[in-house]
Amino acid sequence: MKRYTLPIAMLGFSLITVGDALAGDVTPCERTAGQMQKACRHDVLDNFKVTQANCTNISEANDRDACREEAVAVREDELEECAEQSEERLNACDVLGEFRYDPDPLLDQSITFVDPDDVEKDDANPYVSIVPGHTYVLQAGEDGEEIVVVHVTAQTKEIQDVLCRVVVDVVMVAEEDEEDGGVEYVSVEHTDDWFAQDTDGNVYYCGELARNFEDGQLVDLDGSFEAGKEFAKAGLLIMANPELGLAHRTEFALGEAEDIIQYVELAAAPDEENENFPCEGGGAGRCLKTFDFAPLDPEATEHKYYLPGVGFVLAEDLDENGMPNGEREELVCVGDSLKILKRDACGIEDPKELLETLCELAPEAFCDDDDDRHGHGRSKKS
Repeated sequence: MKRYTLPIAMLGFSLITVGDALAGDVTPCERTAGQMQKACRHDVLDNFKVTQANCTNISEANDRDACREEAVAVREDELEECAEQSEERLNACDVLGEFRYDPDPLLDQSITFVDPDDVEKDDANPYVSIVPGHTYVLQAGEDGEEIVVVHVTAQTKEIQDVLCRVVVDVVMVAEEDEEDGGVEYVSVEHTDDWFAQDTDGNVYYCGELARNFEDGQLVDLDGSFEAGKEFAKAGLLIMANPELGLAHRTEFALGEAEDIIQYVELAAAPDEENENFPCEGGGAGRCLKTFDFAPLDPEATEHKYYLPGVGFVLAEDLDENGMPNGEREELVCVGDSLKILKRDACGIEDPKELLETLCELAPEAFCDDDDDRHGHGRSKKS
């Protein structure tokens, strides 16, 4: 399968195969790729044997044979995925120029972190705000059917002696309420992200608690990690002053969270703008453009655009040739409190119902004693 490897093409790196990496002198980064491929293969084969055992306990011969055939097909697909992930990890080693991912940024004595409560609007990173109350709404999904609400809470969480801001990210879809014909909001994902900021304005990703739903029911916590636990380490989410061509990890929890970002243009505009928050102004691009990829999901690559002073405005999913495939995530509205959800610009059909649903999902983030529900209550440490 043809893979899109923009960072390698841009920086002149060559593709390293798993065999090459394991044959001679290898870096710890390359060795990690080989070790993770072995771990992946062991998991696939273990699952295959368990499935075969379950197939054995099917009485009907035709059904039993069909079960075994499907198990073989799944095993082959998953083994291929293990190889693709390993190849992408090796690509990442080249793009990052990485020898070993250590130390954890939260433990790096050369970095000075600030108390999140001391960060004001003028001090915030131009691309990601950790100021309490900051709220924005995104439209996502193949047909724009998903509503994403991101809200910076007044809460903090101490991780490896660093205070990290709790930012709640909720993905929902609006469906017709069969009982009253109104609208109801069904959860797809509910995540608590933990961000920290240093004295230079750089924002770090301390971890996340990801709750994944199907038909409104919680199914797993895949993607969750916390720096300092089970070998996980924090990542640099985004720089305050990005360097062209630089790539770095935004998270590090092998097998769970391995996203990487690269700064590909410092003053860019997409071919198809987000009309509400355009990147082009005065005939020139104004947005930071990044290339984001994840070895765990080699086909999930995207370009993101950040407008200074506003933040994220657009993401374009890319095909295997590195071209936008039509799937987008766009910023719809942004403000300093949850009041933004009531504005027409956000396009929310029933803001009251949405707020009630959010309050049920995350009371500390979205419920407030006052009518405005602005989320600026007393800071709580969790």
